[in-house]
Amino acid sequence: MSTPRWSAASIDLPYRAPYDVGWMQWFLSGHAVPGMETHRGGVYRRSLRLPHGPAVITVRFVPGRGGSGVARTEVRARAEADLDVALDRVRSVLALDVDAEPIDRALAADPALAPCVRAVPGIRVPGAFDSSEVLLRTMIGQQISLGAAATHTARLVAALGEPVGDDEGVGHHGITHLFPTDAAVAARGAEVLTGPTRRITAIAATAGALADGALDIRHDRSAYEQEKSLTDLKGVGPWTARYVSMRLLRDPDVLLDTDLVVRQGAAVLDVDLSNSERWSPWRSYVSMHLWRVALSARGVYP
Repeated sequence: MSTPRWSAASIDLPYRAPYDVGWMQWFLSGHAVPGMETHRGGVYRRSLRLPHGPAVITVRFVPGRGGSGVARTEVRARAEADLDVALDRVRSVLALDVDAEPIDRALAADPALAPCVRAVPGIRVPGAFDSSEVLLRTMIGQQISLGAAATHTARLVAALGEPVGDDEGVGHHGITHLFPTDAAVAARGAEVLTGPTRRITAIAATAGALADGALDIRHDRSAYEQEKSLTDLKGVGPWTARYVSMRLLRDPDVLLDTDLVVRQGAAVLDVDLSNSERWSPWRSYVSMHLWRVALSARGVYP
């Protein structure tokens, strides 16, 4: 039996200045899960489960004049009908359509944040490629390091993720597996994941709720509805629900004020997180700035 022929497309997706490419690349690299994602030499690759089959995307930022540029994107898809869907997801995750100027202008009005905005104009909030994936990966990564989260998730991907099946392209892109389906994580996640029993049980139960439709998370729900449905689940707290809203719903006004790294960044800048209304409706971007400040202070971000 012959290997199915994959469709391919390459397109330059433009971004407007200002755009902090460094932060987005760090975020993609820091969260990359071996087997389904790589970030090497400024090139990001990952697998996607799309409506008609799997796909693999390759993205490289190419700067242009005046701080604008393009995200040079290649898509290999099992079905040609999925090419545009893949490109739309890349555009959303990279926040390419965001107009950063009014956001920077509003945040720079705060003297404590003005140096951050000057240092890295155009910081973006990364979106999410898949609703179930961002929730389950967030739960896996709770209260552990990025490296540990990647290791745990890679183990899950290797054991339960379906092979991408791109025999012709794998030698080039090196992506072998998809993130597991909700049903697979519900059925066997507890066999693969390690760590506190309560967390593993919560992850498997959440995957089960996603698989049987008891839990419905989508890009088009309101933040209130989404967060209420999540916090009703055992093992899903407010931080997880708000983080998922920020990533999945592209909610611009989420201040992750209970996050340890955000609080460390606030301490570096001597910022009072209890008085955050002055940053509304751009508090998600404040969260990004404070993360970056804390990580820079630790020496783990350029």
